[in-house]
Amino acid sequence: MSCYRKLTVYLMRHGNCADGEILRGRTDSPLSEQGQEQMWNAWRELCNHLPEGKLLLLSSPLQRCSLFADSLASEMPEFFERPLQTANWLQELNFGEWDGKSMVALQADYPKATAAYALDPLNHTPPHGETVNELYQRVNRGWQDLVEELLSSQQDNALLITHGGVIRTLISEVLNPGQAPLSGVFSSLELPYGSLLKIVVDAHEVDGEWQCLPKLHWQL
Repeated sequence: MSCYRKLTVYLMRHGNCADGEILRGRTDSPLSEQGQEQMWNAWRELCNHLPEGKLLLLSSPLQRCSLFADSLASEMPEFFERPLQTANWLQELNFGEWDGKSMVALQADYPKATAAYALDPLNHTPPHGETVNELYQRVNRGWQDLVEELLSSQQDNALLITHGGVIRTLISEVLNPGQAPLSGVFSSLELPYGSLLKIVVDAHEVDGEWQCLPKLHWQL
């Protein structure tokens, strides 16, 4: 006996923040007015492409994601299966001692270290920061749990409101499953504020076990 499920998971990056050009990881920055508009524009665009069925809504607990997600759940409850949930695995990379500091100041104080990090973040980590490999382990565990939750609950669609580092990690995992994160995805891929993309998972249940093949879609 076999069974087929198609899961669609939408990824939305938060919008522009109010505190300028800083290295923003766990720093709990608020959205700017522009950032809020970017996210509402992304939602309106997503509404034109949603499949049938309600969405599971998950957000990073950091306010640049969660406050918009809470507004979305409150104002558009008809789109969501249940109230907003936050998930720690959707938090941005922790930049340690550099977190929350301006890029200009960091580049002035640590020119060699910041240049090395920008070119090869996999092998250069800010002092007391989270490594990209640690981010990968965290996000991959959360992703696997999410897929299992969707399959067990008969829920087919989800919207994750999260951060650039998390989205890059998921891109890397889909393109290079089970392997070390792809350096170029972190150093050379432009991912604007308010970005939207989706991952479609083809899931086949064979003899009681699910075999899943995720595919990255740049267009909704």
